[in-house]
Amino acid sequence: MKIKLITNNKKTILAFIFIISTSLSGIALSSNLNGKILKIIDGDTVYFQANNDDGYKKLRLVGIDAPEMKQPFGQQSRQCLAKLINNKLVQIITFGEDRYKRTLAKIIIEKIDINLAMIKNGCAWFYRRYKNTLDKDDQVMYDQAEIFSIENKKGLFSNQEAEAPWDWRKKN
Repeated sequence: MKIKLITNNKKTILAFIFIISTSLSGIALSSNLNGKILKIIDGDTVYFQANNDDGYKKLRLVGIDAPEMKQPFGQQSRQCLAKLINNKLVQIITFGEDRYKRTLAKIIIEKIDINLAMIKNGCAWFYRRYKNTLDKDDQVMYDQAEIFSIENKKGLFSNQEAEAPWDWRKKN
């Protein structure tokens, strides 16, 4: 397909290129997959197998950061995710890869955002450092969910000394 631009206006040409490139990058970065969770590593990392696929992917739940397994509340966070997933079929929305080659993903079960549920239940923090991976609506919902969990002392937020995983990783 050829597109012929008849214009000398550089701003128009640049705007057109921007619109096309962002449209195409959105297609490349996000996809939906259906399947099952094979194994839960911790509160924000799982192994996923798509329907009709013998392989599996390591997924990092986008927008959240859960306590590390050796960190206080690490085991509870993992159990919280297991309870939410509970061997149900899942839909995965992917957002590219992180620096460790894990697929960044949102888990959806019966129209419920499991990543958001982890924050609402006090099982993970909203990972603001990478908030721009999420759309604006998700950023607001994840932020409000964390505020709710803190105010209501849900899960890990019942402990005033709970340490964010990013701080714990720096020390350990």
